[in-house]
Amino acid sequence: MSSLSSSLIPAIYTVDQIQEVVATPGFQEELIDGIQNGFVALERGEFFAPPIQTLGLPPFEFVSGVDGYAAQTCIKTGYFKGQEHYVVKVASGGFPLENSGMMQIYSQRTGKLEALLLDNGILTELRTAAVGALAAKLLGPKSIGTIGIVGTGIQAKYQLEMLSAVSPCKSVLVWGRTSSNVEAYVSEFAKKGYSISSVASSDELLEKCDIIVTTTCSREAILGNFLPATTKCKLITCIGADAPGKYELNPTIVAKADLLVADKIDQSAERGEFQKAIADGCILQESIVSLGKLIEQETLHRKNGDNRLIIVDSSGVALQNCVISSLVVQKLF
Repeated sequence: MSSLSSSLIPAIYTVDQIQEVVATPGFQEELIDGIQNGFVALERGEFFAPPIQTLGLPPFEFVSGVDGYAAQTCIKTGYFKGQEHYVVKVASGGFPLENSGMMQIYSQRTGKLEALLLDNGILTELRTAAVGALAAKLLGPKSIGTIGIVGTGIQAKYQLEMLSAVSPCKSVLVWGRTSSNVEAYVSEFAKKGYSISSVASSDELLEKCDIIVTTTCSREAILGNFLPATTKCKLITCIGADAPGKYELNPTIVAKADLLVADKIDQSAERGEFQKAIADGCILQESIVSLGKLIEQETLHRKNGDNRLIIVDSSGVALQNCVISSLVVQKLF
């Protein structure tokens, strides 16, 4: 049996090699800028992505694994018009299971698989966190006094770390459903120099924080159930909802927002944060502004003295995979 031609074997990069690249100074800022440009390209019709595939959803869950939990797998593909590659991303996991997955880089010219990024889901976490930072950069208060985090999992960590690229704020309040996980989160970031503590109720964050990031896989409202008389919060960025049935906000607070933004409007209505509010008749899909449009229309950006409550939904778009994989491959090749 003849050996496989070396020209057919893709370059293979391990998670250790990838982690070394993403830890280099300036990578976060470069990623955020790339993601911003990517959403502009999407708005201009210069990015193509077929429908997302999600495996393991009810009622066809995977076989249960650790402690009765079943993993899910998400497959996203896409490419920018005129660029050299297209990307297939496979990401699997789900609390309390560890993330796994990879990004496959193919040539648009030949269809050849040129590189495998065996990232164990790290690149997905980073590119997701970059949208949270981008939202804060464009729509957060010019001076952020306190950051609120809902959730204590891996994305909750990446979100807070990525925000440091756009804001010097180190004052953090966190809420989570499992006290031991909250304690561990607080301890970890206190050691990193943050002034961080927990709150007993998620809705306390609305009173005490300038921006809030939600990062859970909830299928029920965990924020906005008991709205305070006065709300300090000016920006809520929702990261957790990425499949049908998932949402984190009570639709009533969504309806109260002055501006609703989604990375991809039709996707948000089908599997993102706004699906519940739309289904309940609290908002119309037509009232949502796409992130790409918002980026281009600077009049929609946060200004000094601007007290709007803005809610951003990031359900994840394949262009983010293309941007981050391109950055990593350029530095590895």
